[in-house]
Amino acid sequence: MVTQGAPTALQSPDETEDEVIPVELAGVTRFVQRSTVRYVEAQGDYARLHTGQNSHLVRIPLSTLEERWRDAGFTRIHRSTLVALQHVDEMRVDSGRCAVRVGDDWLPVSRRHTRELRDLLVRSTSLR
Repeated sequence: MVTQGAPTALQSPDETEDEVIPVELAGVTRFVQRSTVRYVEAQGDYARLHTGQNSHLVRIPLSTLEERWRDAGFTRIHRSTLVALQHVDEMRVDSGRCAVRVGDDWLPVSRRHTRELRDLLVRSTSLR
């Protein structure tokens, strides 16, 4: 969990730098780079950061991460989920329901966010 004494988790980084989030588990602090985070799920007042190998619970509201990480390519796809556009492998619409594949995980996309996500994915792939 992030404590208030951890300045890297509370200060907005320079957009050209990869933010580092300190996470604690059983008295051990590890440092997770934002670029390794594939998606983030809200869990109450906490957020669970999903990387390729692990997930980490941090005491940062999803809305704070959404605002801070928007310029780094993260976007909200559901009221409880942010996704890193660079890690989206596939988008599927079936029977009016939309989902994106990030690695082995399928994440639901709310109807409210479907059109914006499709536009963002098209724009981001044309810039690659």
